[in-house]
Amino acid sequence: MTDYSDVLRRLSLDNWVYERWFMPPSSVEMHPVVMEIEEAISNSGLEQHPFFDRAIASPAALRLWATQELVMTNAFSQIVLMATASVVNVHLRTMIGQVAFGEHGGAKGGIARRAHPWLLEQLRDSMGIPTNEVRPAPATIKLIDRLASATTDPLTAVAWIGVGNERLIIPEYTAVKRCFEACMPNVKYKKFLDANLHEDVAHTRMCYEFASALLHEGGDVKLYKQEALASIQGRLRYFDELLASLP
Repeated sequence: MTDYSDVLRRLSLDNWVYERWFMPPSSVEMHPVVMEIEEAISNSGLEQHPFFDRAIASPAALRLWATQELVMTNAFSQIVLMATASVVNVHLRTMIGQVAFGEHGGAKGGIARRAHPWLLEQLRDSMGIPTNEVRPAPATIKLIDRLASATTDPLTAVAWIGVGNERLIIPEYTAVKRCFEACMPNVKYKKFLDANLHEDVAHTRMCYEFASALLHEGGDVKLYKQEALASIQGRLRYFDELLASLP
């Protein structure tokens, strides 16, 4: 006989409470902790990380960034889908699902032309990076592993997805765009970077509203802040390690 106990547990069917599935959240008004996290992001100075000082004059550094972003962006798209599937409430699941959809866009003729990984593949091609040169570095594996482990709980998931990725991509890609403009202006970087910069403002707000809804309904504020701050430090360490790996 098939044992469905794990499926029931993951879908919370072994703890049926009707309201958890169907009722809208009581509020999505920004929780005060969001401002504390925004202050920490501002103080982190990610946009001024020394890696970007190197990359603004180094094609090798930009190639390294691109190869690791190719690994990161596809894994991130999968992780957001994993996190979405873990959310019981239909309204909250739709909120985080919009972030997942934004990462993928629609598909036509078997091609997801607006999917962020596909836009990045076009950047790879224009940079002349062979596909066999794209392999996950230890720093990338470490960051993806930490992000994936956060999806076991919706609150920790949205801390890492919303803060450590969607929110921090804004200063990161702003800095990267400046590097491409100065160092490799003829490659096809604008479509990928601009799509992310445009969409991630909306995605960040959606993630903050999702987190706020959980917190207003009794979620652990201390846990959310702790994981959000950890995600900021994780992103900074990632660039420390990429910089250290350059010759």
